[in-house]
Amino acid sequence: MTFQDVVEPDDNYKGLLIQYCQERGLSQPRFTETQHGTPDAPSWKVTVHYGDRIHETIDPIPGAKKGAHQFAAKQVLDSINENRQRLLTGDVDTEDDSQGGIVQDMVEEIQALTEPLDVPLPLVTSTLTIANERLSAAQPTRYRSISDTEFSRKVAQLTMQIVRDLVKAADEANIKFPQT
Repeated sequence: MTFQDVVEPDDNYKGLLIQYCQERGLSQPRFTETQHGTPDAPSWKVTVHYGDRIHETIDPIPGAKKGAHQFAAKQVLDSINENRQRLLTGDVDTEDDSQGGIVQDMVEEIQALTEPLDVPLPLVTSTLTIANERLSAAQPTRYRSISDTEFSRKVAQLTMQIVRDLVKAADEANIKFPQT
């Protein structure tokens, strides 16, 4: 299997990883690479430093350095998603965190999501519109590779995340929402 079999040319996994780190207050990911192979047929072993974590590709990735960075970022995002899914299904021992804090971060994230919020309905509806616009702009309907159900789930998740971020920022600024 080649790199092109795994990553589509339009996928920007590096950008998604940068966004993931920004949303969680982590330092921006840093990519370093070591060239393997010949100059006319290079391959790259990539190390990604993000937050206080490090990920290294197991095998060198053939092709361009830029593509190898995208592949490594995809591996990091896949690992994060896999760990999140394992945590949600209870398949992870939170005492044995070999992922360098990822499990604990996800536990805190899930706990924050279970706290009920009391926010005005207009805030939620406005946020829903923003989330829909963001996701639609990122993947217009005619190019969408996911089902409508999956798209709706992503809109709901993004809406709730934006609402929670707004409430958190309002609390930090000592702003109270009027009750409707």
